Amino acid sequence: MTLRAMAALFLCAVHLLAEPEENALARARELTRTKQYSKALSLLESHLKSEPDDTDARVYYGIVLSWEARYDEARTQLRQVLAGNPNHGDALLALANLELWSDHPEQTERLTSAALERRGASADLMYARARALKAMNRERDAMDVLNQLLQLEPQHADALRTRSSLQDSMRHWEAQWSYSYEWFNKNLDGWHEAQMGLKRATPAGSVIARFSRADRFGLHSNQAEIDFYPRIRKGTYGYVNVGYSYDATLYPQYRLGADLFQSLGGGFEASGGLRRLGFSSKVNIYTTSLGKYYGSWFFNGRAYLTPDSAGTSRSVHLSARRYFGEATDYIGFRVGRGAAPIETRTLGDIEILNSTSVYAELNKSLGRRWMMNFRAGHGREDRLNRGVLHRYLAESSIYLRF
Repeated sequence: MTLRAMAALFLCAVHLLAEPEENALARARELTRTKQYSKALSLLESHLKSEPDDTDARVYYGIVLSWEARYDEARTQLRQVLAGNPNHGDALLALANLELWSDHPEQTERLTSAALERRGASADLMYARARALKAMNRERDAMDVLNQLLQLEPQHADALRTRSSLQDSMRHWEAQWSYSYEWFNKNLDGWHEAQMGLKRATPAGSVIARFSRADRFGLHSNQAEIDFYPRIRKGTYGYVNVGYSYDATLYPQYRLGADLFQSLGGGFEASGGLRRLGFSSKVNIYTTSLGKYYGSWFFNGRAYLTPDSAGTSRSVHLSARRYFGEATDYIGFRVGRGAAPIETRTLGDIEILNSTSVYAELNKSLGRRWMMNFRAGHGREDRLNRGVLHRYLAESSIYLRF
């Protein structure tokens, strides 16, 4: 073999031996594209033992660790890169995202704010800072950053989408109006009820003030209510209702209600509560529910127990709701069996001895500020002094956020 041929073979061998190291990052990226994160991490770890100064590989190693929720290990890798180069753009962005994913938005805000002062405008870092400010409930500051970003890059898709969502969340008020009509198979006048409400979102939870007017049996009645949905802790919230009717003709003179909701993990949610209605004879209702989120569906079962001198009446309601992208867009179905078709609100509801009911509803957003709801249903009811009635319901509601 000639000297030239031997040299060629030697160079070829060197190239083949070096290729795995040189292509380690590219192969790791390919592995992550097919969700083979463990193999990618092993490859990068082995590569960094022999090439500890490969900052691109170390940054990607930290990114993959953060995808696997190994946040402390990922921080160590990314901070090692930033210790040598505080302005390393990929490492800064990866660490900013890591702190957001690990519920430390304040760390993201400090990191990106300092980096932007040193490095000047950067769309990616500005977007990460806006997300952190939003997570910290500093909505106006987040909006300012997004506006600056969009001056820099007017077509930044994520920033446009986040700004639109933020504008919606900053509309803390909502006006509500609804009207329902119920009619029967027998020669009875139809029942009418109209409601007007005003909702305010607060850091402690949403508050709703509502005024209702009912027209039934040739009588009129009015009721004022306040609903409050307090946030208690992560996974736990409540419901409190207080109502008063100065005429107490159809509505109870007063109504009190409370529920406690608790997330159980795995998409399950349970609640328990009570209602007290101040009719001429007081009515106490105990209620409990169990719900399950499954993909785009929410399934729920709720039971009501109403004790009185004749015993305890029971009602069970099963419902399903299918969401379409937004939480405001859904269709729902409910079936009920027992003493109450939905939830006892008026004098007419406590006259029901037994009922079977079926309801369907549609809720749809109309642009960014308007929303509508339509509900229809049918119930077969055994009523005190009236025998068997077939009851039909049509209800429409409209909402305006501002």
